[in-house]
Parts: sequence; structure tokens; C-alpha cells
Amino acid sequence: MKRTIKYLAAVLAAVSMLSVTACGGDNAQNDNSSSAGTVSQDSASQNTDNTVASPSDITAKIKEDIEFPSMADVSARTADYYDIDADKIESVSAFICGSGAAPDEIAVFKLASSDDVAAAKEALEARAAKQKASFEDYKPDEVYKFGENVVSKGQYVALIICADNSAAISVFNSMAQ
Repeated sequence: MKRTIKYLAAVLAAVSMLSVTACGGDNAQNDNSSSAGTVSQDSASQNTDNTVASPSDITAKIKEDIEFPSMADVSARTADYYDIDADKIESVSAFICGSGAAPDEIAVFKLASSDDVAAAKEALEARAAKQKASFEDYKPDEVYKFGENVVSKGQYVALIICADNSAAISVFNSMAQ
């Protein structure tokens, strides 16, 4: 009986250790998935001087250059996370922390018109404020990732929450047109 209890305790300890480390993993995620409705998700490709970077190109470069926890692609479910009218979105690439244990998030939108940038920025700022409020109680040590999280350039708008926001914003600014 004691042997069985020790065995179960060891198994439970191992499972607990695995669940604690769920958000720390490989940053490489498949950047291609189908999207729903009228919003298209671009496939990742290399940005060159002669091509315009897609939202997927931008998120791929940010994930390549900056350390993130294991991220889940939510590009096909943007309505679940962002209050931006799908008719106003030309294309999008969005990732959140897969386990929800960290606030890390990258969402890059290319809007159909530059007239929609202000409303999209407002929606993304509301999302960042909601996440910050949530993490102030849940994991206060992660709140440093909030500050300048919403940026725009041309028809592109991005929400970036990570350990090195300034570097990620630099990547966004260098690639968005």
C-alpha cells in the first residue's frame, strides 16, 4: 500500500512539473492556418526590398528575433480576442501565449483602409488594458511587459506584448508599410 501511494505521489509530482513549464517551449510554430470569414491570413514568406511585408511576415520576424513562450496561432479566431470589424481587416496574423500563463501576444493587422486605423488602435489598446488588469492580480511580475503595446504604420496596426517591446516594435516599424 505504501509503495502504491509513493508511486502515485511521484506521478502527480511529475505531472505538476510538466504543467508548470507549459508556457516555456519552442518559439517555432506553424504560421500557416486557414482563416474564417472575410479575413485572410497571409502565409509567411521572406521580406525583401521589392515586396510588401504581410502581417505573417512581420509576426514571423518578431518571433524569430525575440524570445516568446510557446505561442498559439489565433489568426483564424480574431473575433474572439479583438474587437475589430472583420470587414475592415484585409489580413491578420495573431499569436497568444498557448497556456495563458504569460501575457505575451503579437497581433498584426493590415486594414482595408487607413481610415480604420484609429478605431483599430483603440480596440487593441482596450485589449492591452484588459490583459494588464488581469495580470496585475494573476501574475504581477509580468506587468512590466505593458506600456507601449499598440503601434501603427500606414494601414498596419499591431498589438505587441513581450519582454522586449521596443525591439519588437522596431521590427514592426522596419517591415510595415
